Amino acid sequence: MTTRPASTLAPDDRRPQRLIGLDLFRTLAVFGMLVAHVGPAAWSPDGRFGQVHWEWEVFHSRMPAMFAFAAGLSLNLSARRLDGHVREAAGMVVRAVLLLGCGLLLTALGTPVVVILGAFAAFFVLAIPFLRARTVPLLWAAGTWAVLGPPLSMVLRVLLPERTNPLWDLLVSGDYPALTWMPFVLAGVAIGRLDLAARAVRRRLALVGAALATFAYGGSALVMHLAGRSAIVASLPDQNPAEYASRFFAERGVTDTGSWWWLLSDAPHSGSWGDVLGALGTCILLLALLLGAGDRAMEADRSRGGRATRPLAIWLAAPGAMVLSVYALHIVAMWAITAGTGHSFAPSQPAWMLVAFVVGLGVFAMAWLRFRSQGPLELLMSRLTRLLLPGGRRGTRSTRGSSRR
Repeated sequence: MTTRPASTLAPDDRRPQRLIGLDLFRTLAVFGMLVAHVGPAAWSPDGRFGQVHWEWEVFHSRMPAMFAFAAGLSLNLSARRLDGHVREAAGMVVRAVLLLGCGLLLTALGTPVVVILGAFAAFFVLAIPFLRARTVPLLWAAGTWAVLGPPLSMVLRVLLPERTNPLWDLLVSGDYPALTWMPFVLAGVAIGRLDLAARAVRRRLALVGAALATFAYGGSALVMHLAGRSAIVASLPDQNPAEYASRFFAERGVTDTGSWWWLLSDAPHSGSWGDVLGALGTCILLLALLLGAGDRAMEADRSRGGRATRPLAIWLAAPGAMVLSVYALHIVAMWAITAGTGHSFAPSQPAWMLVAFVVGLGVFAMAWLRFRSQGPLELLMSRLTRLLLPGGRRGTRSTRGSSRR
């Protein structure tokens, strides 16, 4: 592989060759995160279930899926920087522990954000056995997990409905359970080994992503229209269609266990077949499109219209180049605003708040990257990882060379 992402939730050093489209992909995920956390409410302003805002529907579920997919893209590369499988595994465990600690600190701030970093710690550990697999088997593993994970999750939650502990939440029943979210990570690892600079590869990715998203969302919508919705409503205690809508948009991270038909729905952030496969297809399609858009922006000539394209692309990509730092900073900012003014970030935020966060984080990222090649948290975690690994810096090596196929 000849290219690398600049940084993701997995810390990594930069290489000379770089695709700005990867940073644009992560920036889009960051924007979706901000829409969910400091943008218009998911529901009507009175906080009750009502009309769903289109911007929430566009980004909900797909945004965290993009984060997981992007982490997989760089997991492969950061792991290959270490000599030997044992050292590779140790490096992943160290990163997972650091992410977990960071996640616990951010959770302790008490913001209304469900911090995803603890889930990423679990994803990194679970990804260790797959890092030495070849690309095609990895893709099969991601696809198989996407198909088997949702029904296995439902079976486990039906058999053990009262089960509750942190490990169970991370693996099965939490907001980002590994049982239904690992396909995004594994697909990212596999696709990150492809030659993403090649136009033919991008075209194939775009076709696959579009086909998968269309099949998942379109097929789910058709099935629910023909039989699924009526079957689910009939299974509800009061058979109330309004209750179906409230459960459909419940954003609990897992499917409702009241009916097996929920597996065929595309309820956002539910871990159903429609949700997982549809979001995975969306990730692949957006990656292909943004890779091309990024290259075109960076190659823009000095024409009247092209002069602004390159600086704009660089500004837009900056938050994606240090996404862990931006993620943490927006939570700290929410906490500071609430502590200083008493402002509540739930349930509804004015549009100017979203604009302020987008611009503020973008300016910070641009300013920081003028002096450092990694964000502050990425830099800290990279150094701590090397420090805590046996042998320190001596274990790192160049990642140049062909990827495993």
